[in-house]
Amino acid sequence: MDIAIIGVGSRGFNVYGRILSATGGVRISAVCDIDEGALKNAQDKFGVDGGACFADEDKFFAGGKLGDGLVIASMDKDHYRHTIKALDAGYKKILLEKPVSDKPEEIEAIAAAAKNRGADILVCHVLRYTGFYKTIRDIVKSGAIGKVTVINHQENVAYWHFAHSFTRGNWRDENTSAPLLLAKTCHDFDLIYWYADSKCTGAVSYGALSYFRKENAPKDCAARCLDGCKYLQTCPYGVKRLYLDKDTPFKWGIFAAIGKNNPTYEEKVAALKMEDNVYGRCVYLCDNNVADHQSVVMNFENGATAALTVTAFSKDCYRKIHIMGTKGEVYGSDTDKFLVLNVFGAKSKKVKIKSKIAGGHLGGDNGICDTFCKLIRGDAIDPDYLTTIDVTLESHKIIFEAERSRKNAAISND
Repeated sequence: MDIAIIGVGSRGFNVYGRILSATGGVRISAVCDIDEGALKNAQDKFGVDGGACFADEDKFFAGGKLGDGLVIASMDKDHYRHTIKALDAGYKKILLEKPVSDKPEEIEAIAAAAKNRGADILVCHVLRYTGFYKTIRDIVKSGAIGKVTVINHQENVAYWHFAHSFTRGNWRDENTSAPLLLAKTCHDFDLIYWYADSKCTGAVSYGALSYFRKENAPKDCAARCLDGCKYLQTCPYGVKRLYLDKDTPFKWGIFAAIGKNNPTYEEKVAALKMEDNVYGRCVYLCDNNVADHQSVVMNFENGATAALTVTAFSKDCYRKIHIMGTKGEVYGSDTDKFLVLNVFGAKSKKVKIKSKIAGGHLGGDNGICDTFCKLIRGDAIDPDYLTTIDVTLESHKIIFEAERSRKNAAISND
């Protein structure tokens, strides 16, 4: 089975490329990326022939189908263009990184084009492919808690992850990437839509960029952490803590910050000192505009309601969920090995997580890659566990409505 990849940066290289290339019977047949360093890394790691490595996307797609399937892991704003080009090139099986697009009309166009061409597009809402969230879905589907009435969900991004990705990094500007709800929390909206099992009729939201702002910068701090900043040793958001210390909480961030696997300490320092390295900047003095906390309340056609909160201000990355029904409730944190199930009138019960898979995103990265391979082979798959483009269109619509609400609220408060 041959699989091509466009976009071999952090996700395309470190996740999809690594997992798929290590899967029996799978070969990475072609790669495309505008970053020549990333392209060379992928060529060396996956053993791709030099003639199948492309720095020009037009030449990549002009080659037609270069694999039985295609992974699109390019930047958010490129997803629509690359997916349409892929469909035009003849690809029938596509694994598309989330979010699909920040424009509803582009997602609708992709869904329509895929249907017309008989193509399957699997969107990378990887949490649906984990044992933890599948176990919750099985409990809900079993009827054990009755009709779902309320869903409370919280995503804790972690201070170090937010500083890296949404303050300094690629997703810091919603005008060039996407708003926080779309760039980070679209996983969670997919889950809520899945559990509610109903279309959303409305969403209201409040949130803002409240902390990572110039006015909150410590007195006389440097614009770049390694330019003699007097807070270098103490700032939890500084590059020393996040990228240079051996006990950094951000184990997988250095590749994105440096662009190289397993760099030496000297190479890390040199890269972070470069003026064009965005990750070397003071976290309070960046060009970011993405909200650092936000809450959304949703209503569904079947009468269920849901509330979601996403925040930068947590020590670790984790999610908590609590689903309440007419006959019981189920809740837990995805850092736990079990869920708590309370059926009204019965004893509280701990439910062990089913088929926990190792790897990133609670095993969801491996899970979706395995599912994509099955999709290419034509294996039988329960459609309830597939994050197709049609399903994603519905969950993305909730985000668009929530963002309209947040921005209208901000205008009203001005």
